[in-house]
Amino acid sequence: MRLLAALPAVLLVLAALPHVGASTTSEVLLDVGGVLAHGVQALPAGECRGIVVVAHGYGHNAVEHTGHLTHLADEGFAAIAMDYSGPLDGFPLGAGIRDTIAAADHLRAQCPGGPAYLYSVSMGTAVAGPVLASMPNFFSIWVDSEGLSQLAETWAEATALSPGNAFAKTASDAIVAECHGTPAERPACYHERSAALRASEFVGLQGVVLAHALNDGLVPYNQGREMQAALNAQGIKNDFFTVVRDTNGGTGTTLTGYGSHDLDNGFTGHGTESVDTDTMTALTFGLLDQVVMGTYGQIGGGETVLESDVGMVPLTA
Repeated sequence: MRLLAALPAVLLVLAALPHVGASTTSEVLLDVGGVLAHGVQALPAGECRGIVVVAHGYGHNAVEHTGHLTHLADEGFAAIAMDYSGPLDGFPLGAGIRDTIAAADHLRAQCPGGPAYLYSVSMGTAVAGPVLASMPNFFSIWVDSEGLSQLAETWAEATALSPGNAFAKTASDAIVAECHGTPAERPACYHERSAALRASEFVGLQGVVLAHALNDGLVPYNQGREMQAALNAQGIKNDFFTVVRDTNGGTGTTLTGYGSHDLDNGFTGHGTESVDTDTMTALTFGLLDQVVMGTYGQIGGGETVLESDVGMVPLTA
């Protein structure tokens, strides 16, 4: 595997990606069990080469990914993202799972040929895991950005920070509301929404590209490695990108930032998916673009580190 050998300033700016054709982007309303679920879709002008489903993160929405969807459609792929029925400040994972499954089926009906790709970011991974488990032999490749793979762990982390962090308390309360209890009280709900615990059900998934910042302050780096370990246990090929520092893309929300001193020193944290120049957003949508366009290369056993001082360093061939 040899990927992204020369990213200008170690960033792939999405606006610079070439467009190869016109497309149509529109909002959609899908009937999901009697509830109208809102999303955004982009359809290619000509022949459809495949489909891409995007699962967004906590506090974000489908409209923020309009540019990403349009770019994919310009390249010949039908693409869609859903809002997840429920409050924006909640953790509507059950609704997100149902909405995303409906979106995938809706898009496949419009584009019956070509492979299906799944992209998830942050909380979206807690949606993507159950979607993969519920749709055997549907998706071929999954690109996972700073993914929340263990919901009980995220609840524990947010709860620990809650006394001094309003954002963390809101997230902790929202997770409990979603599962109607804590992990001890409702273990099945947390298990269902933990992608790392569902890997044995990912039937037909051919490869996964994972990326995580070492100093992630919202979904700690170990959750990415736990997801990778679960994939390895099932023999699912994967590559892992570790982002250490990118002084050009901003630090995001960092783990060291919760301390009493500023220890960040440019070390990259959790990104903002709506900002295209954000390190994690630029990297992972750039990787997705390479995957769907067939320029990524073979997935399997790749370890790559992004560090500003040295660039993109493949640790394995």
